[in-house]
Order: sequence, then structure tokens, then C-alpha cells
Amino acid sequence: MDRMEFRLLGSIEAGHGDRSLDLGPRKRRHVLAALLLDPNRPVPMERLIDAAWDGDAPDSARVTVQGHVYRLRRALAGWPEVRLETAPSGYVLHVDPDQVDALRFLRVVSEARDADDERGVHLLEEALGWWRGPAFVEPRGGKTLEVAAVELEEARLSAVEELASRCLRLGRPERAVVPLRATVTADPHQERLVALLMTALYRLGRRAEALDLYEDTRRRLADRLGVDPGPQLQATFENLLSEA
Repeated sequence: MDRMEFRLLGSIEAGHGDRSLDLGPRKRRHVLAALLLDPNRPVPMERLIDAAWDGDAPDSARVTVQGHVYRLRRALAGWPEVRLETAPSGYVLHVDPDQVDALRFLRVVSEARDADDERGVHLLEEALGWWRGPAFVEPRGGKTLEVAAVELEEARLSAVEELASRCLRLGRPERAVVPLRATVTADPHQERLVALLMTALYRLGRRAEALDLYEDTRRRLADRLGVDPGPQLQATFENLLSEA
């Protein structure tokens, strides 16, 4: 039997190929996400409650989580490689971490950092391709998923930066443009990534576009934050201005 895949890098989903699992309402999906982020180890009931509620859990929260776990067990019953069991302080989900896209992403990014540039670019492109949107894209519950989402987003930005730097070292700026463009369009305040995108565009012969990108970023920083570009971005701009 093909293995179940759990997807957290975007909306919370589970399935294989065209077969999707009905994970039920948002709180149940949040409970599952909290279990998946710490697989094969007991997850305390308090953390599961926090994943489902944002600090205002009702007195019935424990019973509600138990009900969600019961229904998740039924939904996962057809997949023998996944087991959701009761632990002394909560529950433990037995699953291969590579079946969870967020955990697989972190493993492959770590592997890429120890690889040469050629291999590293391949691994980073593969890992970044698993992202479908912000982690747990729907409104989150408490700190459990909020902290995890921030950490995963930081890892994603670091992977984009690493990929772009390696592409530039390999003399392949065209492979850096797409992931950089998507990232700085969503968040123009990532100045290191803006600087890398400017460099990639310049090396592709698109100097005017690179300079326009700087001006657009400068305006956005001034309008939204009331600040000027930082030293790295300014230095990149000045270098491009000085080059024929």
C-alpha cells in the first residue's frame, strides 16, 4: 500500500495521490498538526489544547480534544503505518517523519547545506517546491502552531537565500530569479533577498529592472516602516550604479 502523506506547508491536509482524507473541522486539524510536529513522542494534552484554542479554552477542551483524537484514529485506521496511541500525559502519533512535508523539508534543507553547490541547488529546489502557502495557512490557534509557523517560515527564507547564493556561485542567475521574485513580492522587507534578486537580474543583463526593484523597495520601506534600506541593500544598489 502506498504511504499516507501529511501536508502542513500550506493548508493542513492528508492523503495520497487523488485520495484525500477528511480531517474534519479546524480544531481537529490543529490537533493533528501538533501531533505531526512531534512524531513518535508523547504530546501532552495541554499542548494539544493550546493548538486548538488561543488561550481561551473552555472547561470542556480536554473532552473535545479526546473526541477529535477518537475521530482521527478512525480516519487513519486504513493506514497501518500510522498509529495514534494514548500516552500517559497525552497522545503519540507513530509516523515516519518523512511522511510529513514540514519535517521532510527541514531534513532535506539540512542535507543540502552539507552538499556541494550542484547537489545543494537540486535539493533546495525540491524542498521549496513542497510549499503551497504559509504553514498552517488557515487561522491558527495558540502558541504551539504559531511558533512552529514562524520557525518554518524562517527556515524557508533561509533556504531561498541559500538557493540563490548557490545559483549565483554556479553562474546560473536565472534559477535564482523565480524563487526570489516570489518571496520578495510577498514580503518586500526581506532586504537580503532583494539584494540577491537585484544581483541575479543584473547578471542576466536586466540592470534597469534591478535598479527599479531597489527604488520600489526603498519606497515601500519608507511608506510602511519609515526607514531607509539597510547597508547591504544600499551597497548592492551603489555597486550596480557604478558598473557599466
